[in-house]
Amino acid sequence: MENRSQIMASSDPVQEFDSLRAQSKFVFAVFYRGHWCPFCIGWLRRLAALSPAIVAAGGTPVIVTAESEKFLKDTREASEYDRKAIVDTQNLLAKELNTRGLVSVAISEKNGYDHGMAQPALLVLKEDDTVLESWAIVPSTMNLGGAKDRPVLDEVWENVEAQLKGKSKVHETYTTTGFFKTVWGKIFG
Repeated sequence: MENRSQIMASSDPVQEFDSLRAQSKFVFAVFYRGHWCPFCIGWLRRLAALSPAIVAAGGTPVIVTAESEKFLKDTREASEYDRKAIVDTQNLLAKELNTRGLVSVAISEKNGYDHGMAQPALLVLKEDDTVLESWAIVPSTMNLGGAKDRPVLDEVWENVEAQLKGKSKVHETYTTTGFFKTVWGKIFG
């Protein structure tokens, strides 16, 4: 079970992220929209399943959201993700990672998000700032405003794992999650 520091809103999300990176071989960070997004919940379920392997390889999985802390419990229950979380309602971390040239997390206007909603993104960053993977959605009508067409995290992990072992990436491109696969998984588990 987590300690309270893994659950609370982050007072300094950039410092918290940098601290996590410094304390582990790499950070496997996943940005998600909110507890209400079935695509996000499905993505976080996969991260939850991959988390033991990430930790065994010396990494730290972490989820990042601009959604209010009061919804984190709902997200955790729906996704079964129980590890580190950074609640960043001002999107300070997303902006900083963009400034550093690591990942360009899109920020969209959305009711309930005073400083905008961070769209799906992922960053796998080693403690020495080597980027193993970086991806961010560009919201459009075709991907339901940033909801779908995310890379399958199992494939991302296979690439990260290969790179950690000094090997070439396994996947040149990723399979993406689509609308029907998400709905099918929601209905039939």
